[in-house]
Amino acid sequence: MSDPRQTARALVELDIISVEGLWLRYWGNGGSADPFDFDAHLYEIQEPPPFELTVLAWAMEDLESDFPH
Repeated sequence: MSDPRQTARALVELDIISVEGLWLRYWGNGGSADPFDFDAHLYEIQEPPPFELTVLAWAMEDLESDFPH
């Protein structure tokens, strides 16, 4: 699996979703990082535990289902 942080950052940069909106989806899927740590994980300032990347991938899948192709 590719690193979901790259896709997440691209979506934030394209104004498709905000960091706060992405964190809410991540948290709703069971993520445990607070918003500050989530931001640090997203921008690779801190390395998150592997499971947190899985949760971010789930949040990205949820976002994708909101915007069908």
